[in-house]
Amino acid sequence: MARTTRMNPYDVREIPGYPRALKLFRIPASKYWYVRLYMKGGPSSGIKKSTRCEKYTEAVAFAKDWYEERLLERRQFRVKGRENFAYFADKLAESQARLIRRGQLAPKLKADDSAKLKTDILPAFGDTHVKAVDYNLVDNFIDELKSERDLSASTLKKYIVLIRKVLKEAERDGVISSIPSLPTVKSANHPRPWFNFAEYRQLLATCRTLRDNPPADLKFDFGEMYDFIVFMVHSFLRPSEWKYLQNRHIQVLDEKAKAPQLILSVPNPKVRSSKGFSDSVTTDVAADIYFKNILRRHDGKNDFLFFNDLRDRESYVMDRVSRIFRIICDTADLSEDRYGQKHTLYSLRHSALCFQIIKTQGTDLFALAKNARTSVDMLEKFYLSHLTPQLPEFAKQLQTSWAKEIA
Repeated sequence: MARTTRMNPYDVREIPGYPRALKLFRIPASKYWYVRLYMKGGPSSGIKKSTRCEKYTEAVAFAKDWYEERLLERRQFRVKGRENFAYFADKLAESQARLIRRGQLAPKLKADDSAKLKTDILPAFGDTHVKAVDYNLVDNFIDELKSERDLSASTLKKYIVLIRKVLKEAERDGVISSIPSLPTVKSANHPRPWFNFAEYRQLLATCRTLRDNPPADLKFDFGEMYDFIVFMVHSFLRPSEWKYLQNRHIQVLDEKAKAPQLILSVPNPKVRSSKGFSDSVTTDVAADIYFKNILRRHDGKNDFLFFNDLRDRESYVMDRVSRIFRIICDTADLSEDRYGQKHTLYSLRHSALCFQIIKTQGTDLFALAKNARTSVDMLEKFYLSHLTPQLPEFAKQLQTSWAKEIA
């Protein structure tokens, strides 16, 4: 049985006097009628569009006009099929496949782009000549996505970036002389949800309690989860980067040092270097946890650092650990931060960056950004801006003698 979603059509109707391939339907996610058409010899196997009409009679009138436009576009497509948006979307897919083979692009990015193209962009622009894809056309498309599905600003930006990628393929082929100006989507830079020092201690205390008194209905090693939390906060890893980390990816920075640190050769970094790998250095706390606890559990060269018994590393291990982490947060009364943002596994990386910025008073953001495989711009935009009041030098500037006298 097909899974019912907010995008599944219902109340599907044919229009008398028109081909059965032309249909009106509704979806739970929208108050408007949609029109759909299968047209053999057209730019795609099926195209659909919101009529922006709530009344059925108005939707029928829209569908009839829309159908006539599609007939005209089909004739144009037969002549100019190699210059429409769908053609260059296929060329983008080929370009991305080459980049993946060279190790310059993560397969997931191509998959995400393909999903957006197939589900939303191609139904709207697939049969449109690339020269006709301009600011107004894209702006109306983005406005429709926002009103119909209430997508976030960051998601809407990804659609615009993807449309620009396709148009770039057309520019390279000389079909368009330049990429047109496209709409921008503004979004506020909210602080990342992280655990402050007191909350972090509370999180660890809760995890220790669950370790020593595990719930009877939940089989999980909270001792290993405790080490996982500490290691993540002291290694700057993203949630997606730890699942494939094995002992063979670990080196010791200086074995003779009193407080040695680890070098992590992250096998699946979000941002790859030109050589296809990315190294970063942990704190000495991560090294201490690694030698005292992690290696005692899994010391094989190809053993995973965490939850080695969970063999599905692509999806299940992430889902399982994320659920356990939510349980710990809920138990510690830390499900959300002070801004109402939910704490997730990503909060551990955010905490690692915030702790380091506070510790160094934000004096060497370039070194921190390089080691954490991010950019100074990201640190300034999402971390430094809301951490500034907590930095000692800033706090000193707010101290005045008269305030002390009246306190």
